[in-house]
Amino acid sequence: MAFLSNKNVSVINAILPQHIANQVVDDVFQQGERSALIINARGTLMRERWYQALIPMVSPEREFVQFLVPDAEVDHLMEAIVATGDLHLPGAGAVFAVPCDDVVHSEDFLLWSGTSWESDSFNASTVLKENLTAIFCIVQKDQTESVSRAAMQAGAHGPIVFYCEGHGLRDRLGWLRITRQREKEVVIVIVDNADAIAVTEAMVDAGDIDLPGRGFLYRMPVQKGVVNIGSTFGRRRHAANIQQIITAIDELKGSSTWRDQRVNELIGTGQSAGLTLFGKVRERRYLKNQCSLNCIVGRKDFEPLVEAALRAGAPGANVSFAKFFEFDNRATAAGVRYHRERGIIRIILPEDRRRTVLETLQETCTENDITGVCMYSTPVTRAITYIADPGDPNATTNRPPHQ
Repeated sequence: MAFLSNKNVSVINAILPQHIANQVVDDVFQQGERSALIINARGTLMRERWYQALIPMVSPEREFVQFLVPDAEVDHLMEAIVATGDLHLPGAGAVFAVPCDDVVHSEDFLLWSGTSWESDSFNASTVLKENLTAIFCIVQKDQTESVSRAAMQAGAHGPIVFYCEGHGLRDRLGWLRITRQREKEVVIVIVDNADAIAVTEAMVDAGDIDLPGRGFLYRMPVQKGVVNIGSTFGRRRHAANIQQIITAIDELKGSSTWRDQRVNELIGTGQSAGLTLFGKVRERRYLKNQCSLNCIVGRKDFEPLVEAALRAGAPGANVSFAKFFEFDNRATAAGVRYHRERGIIRIILPEDRRRTVLETLQETCTENDITGVCMYSTPVTRAITYIADPGDPNATTNRPPHQ
């Protein structure tokens, strides 16, 4: 099977209300895009009043939409999404772009039409904001609310959550896999760089992410974006919410550096307060030189690819399911576009293993005649999960059993 390669590509992610998502997809298709992925998700809103803290949080329906586009098209395409979705309004949603290192796809997987792939030019935008970080946290379903609440209390917007299946440690347990649930959830927040440390540490602490079997968290750099996602639900009592107030102070100060809470990096480890775990200081170790390898494939074809990635040295993988829209799909009289279902495999792995795993995935597609495949990688600036201590005589591996 022949694979094509593209450079200078970014993945645009949009968080939208359900009734706006299809309109945004149609508008983006008119710009030159040829495919889109839509994942059913939900938002997270805390209730305003203190005595409602024990009541489950409000979870409005959302759509998490992804497009692969040339770097040269990122600015004006994101501005079009902002205009169509009214994302400049408080609580409307978000759109952000993450640069890709590689994009490899089969010939039958349609990407952008035109010659923009070869262009290195960028359009300046006055609408889009820079200095943002995307935080992805993969946790058990019963941890989602505590992790989300901790993120918001640390200054983040209401997280976006969607379902995924975890593969990795569970697949290596043999018949014991029945003791470990595969169902997990992905919690996503987009924050200013100045808030990234505080929000990360709050989420890690709330979910005990650095303890065995608790989950996995990683951060990715955001090229640019617009984030207007709410965090509270209730009767409005003030003329502005906290996100609007913080944004206004940023504009007055000329930057967001006044919100830098770097001291939380020390506090989060518990060392400054002398906190210990089983008589020892709980030292937090972050994974370095990581990347995210993503593979879009038909839902019925994802299992052999996950197995091949694990054999090739991937520490683990998580799989989400999405509606896959193509430009050529016919629309019904009611304006509903036909779609197929796709699996999105996400693998966080060391940078030096990326090429080996990517080549293994391509070989597996060829051997199994798997078509309609697209693989791309994005940078990871920081990641954390449980890592067995190599000095522990009971530790059998130093590979992170995440995802």
